[in-house]
Amino acid sequence: MTPRIIYSTNPFTGLQMGNTEIMERKPLLVKLLNWPRNMRPFSQINQADIVFEYYTGVQTNQLLALYYSNNANAVGPLGPGKLIDARLTRHYQADLVVSTVDTMVRGVFDNSLPELIFYQGFTACPGICTQPVDQGGLTYADISAIRTIAQTERPKTAAPLFKVMPFSVTVNDWDDIATRFSYLYADFSVMDWRYSSETGRYHLWQEVEDEDGTLQLEPSYDSDGVPVAFENLVFMMSNYIEYNTSTYDVNLREGDPNQLAIFLRDGKLTYGTWFSETATEPFSFYVEGEPYTLKPGRSWITISSTISRPERVAEGEWDLVFKLR
Repeated sequence: MTPRIIYSTNPFTGLQMGNTEIMERKPLLVKLLNWPRNMRPFSQINQADIVFEYYTGVQTNQLLALYYSNNANAVGPLGPGKLIDARLTRHYQADLVVSTVDTMVRGVFDNSLPELIFYQGFTACPGICTQPVDQGGLTYADISAIRTIAQTERPKTAAPLFKVMPFSVTVNDWDDIATRFSYLYADFSVMDWRYSSETGRYHLWQEVEDEDGTLQLEPSYDSDGVPVAFENLVFMMSNYIEYNTSTYDVNLREGDPNQLAIFLRDGKLTYGTWFSETATEPFSFYVEGEPYTLKPGRSWITISSTISRPERVAEGEWDLVFKLR
């Protein structure tokens, strides 16, 4: 007799999982580089349940990818820890993997995330592995190996219990059409999202430099050749704190239900709000006081600024320019 499979719902994607043991583990957040351009392509970013994007200075960004349902074995290229990584790690009750940190960030990590950080150079391969220089010299994390180290070498902690975010296969109400949504840090630094009705996802395009120095947008692919594409895009308007041109934090204003957000799914744009009651629970999304329903699947969450506003540049096409002041 074939054993009966008991399904559980992934709280971050709304998808059914046949392996209920997944519900007994912590999320793992891995820092990814997007700059300089020769760091691209990403490796195994499509296996993340959620990807966070935020500004890190000089018109560039970095990413923090949350792995919960998948055990990717070569996530990277691994990037340095930033102040906002500590906040996101606490909100999602996760472990964190980074390459290096500066003195200021290290102090914050040591105080707020004891025994939760895995650093390059202090975590042995296969947990964190660096290629030989003649092969690129980039660093990658093995999710399964990091989980094993956490279970065997770190203090035992109970797995967090997450509420399932609201999901729906259909969208009934929206504010506008959005088949293309371009997020610009500068004219040379663009995250351009284009909706595909064939896949039901937003596909990422980024600037590519030709041999003559000309920039043009081209589809972004994972290192395995699969387009980088997500079912949901969320833009959270947030308070950036600037210490200097390369050091930023974000005040996530826990307890404030009136922080603006933009949601995109199925080629539709909806205005709403985002909220987190405490510093140790995931973000929630609302439209006119009611929970916003994400599309079952993965989400890309961009932490934008409070003064950034979208502009419709053509039918169904939008530009959102990141501004700090």
